[in-house]
Amino acid sequence: MTTAPRGASPLDLVGVRGAVYRTLLAAPGSTTDDVAAAAGLPAGEARATLRAMAADGLVVPDGPAAGDHGGERWRAVPPQAALGDGVERLRADLEQAESLVAELADLARAAEPLVAGDLVEVLSGREAQARAIAHMEQRSRRSSDLFQTGANTVASVAGGITDDREPSRIPYRVVVDSAFLAEPAAVRALDERVAVGHRVRVVDHPLVKLAVSDGELAMVQVDPSTSLLLKGPLVRVAVELFETTWRRSRPYLREGAGPSRDDRQLLHLMISGLTDAAMASQLATSPRTVQRRIRALMDSAEVSTRLQLGWYALRHDWV
Repeated sequence: MTTAPRGASPLDLVGVRGAVYRTLLAAPGSTTDDVAAAAGLPAGEARATLRAMAADGLVVPDGPAAGDHGGERWRAVPPQAALGDGVERLRADLEQAESLVAELADLARAAEPLVAGDLVEVLSGREAQARAIAHMEQRSRRSSDLFQTGANTVASVAGGITDDREPSRIPYRVVVDSAFLAEPAAVRALDERVAVGHRVRVVDHPLVKLAVSDGELAMVQVDPSTSLLLKGPLVRVAVELFETTWRRSRPYLREGAGPSRDDRQLLHLMISGLTDAAMASQLATSPRTVQRRIRALMDSAEVSTRLQLGWYALRHDWV
């Protein structure tokens, strides 16, 4: 069995590579010219992409094409063989970081008072956690990094964003999960963040509640009623968790050519798995209007399913 080298990752199939890989999964034995036509690539770019993917263990040659045209034939290495190890490594990275956070909770409860007071403070209850977040945002002078997650028990979605609508005085980076996008007022809250200059990204896996101030003070929620305020060297755990997640997230409302800003919002909600009714609620419209707008986007992308629309949107930087 052909297996991918250790470097192969699902992240290798973003954009053009993803389109080529899906083409070969759907039509094994396609020629280089077939791939170029299906993926909308020049023949030279398709050939170079296929050779690079072969070096990474994602595709393999399948013999020469018949006749004088079409180039070499190719087939995709089965996803489990090509990407299984990469998926497990990505999952292991996140699980390792989150397990470290869980271990900190046990350490804090068992620590001597001096150690706990110097490095870890246990925050119990919603009010204590909300006060800590407010204090951290007020004290930040260089940067503020946040996870916003669904079923937020610390502060309401609408109340967790800046109140003055003025341009942000420091760089903010915010990562939200799919569950957050399903909460009432989530889209409006994210629009407010973007309007004041915050950088916002989206992930499809659940997040823990997290805030980091200036890379020097961090709060991590370990269960709905308890968070840890981390100080000193322990802040590095929260920083690493945030940076790892930020690198593997996708931009919210990426600017550029393509659909309107409203349609980009709709695509984010669709890709995150919200139902038509949930999308309509977020966008203050009707499910029928949502369906009509998605149909128009599918027609624009010349695809026939929502899954294909999601692939097209990611490949062409619509989201």
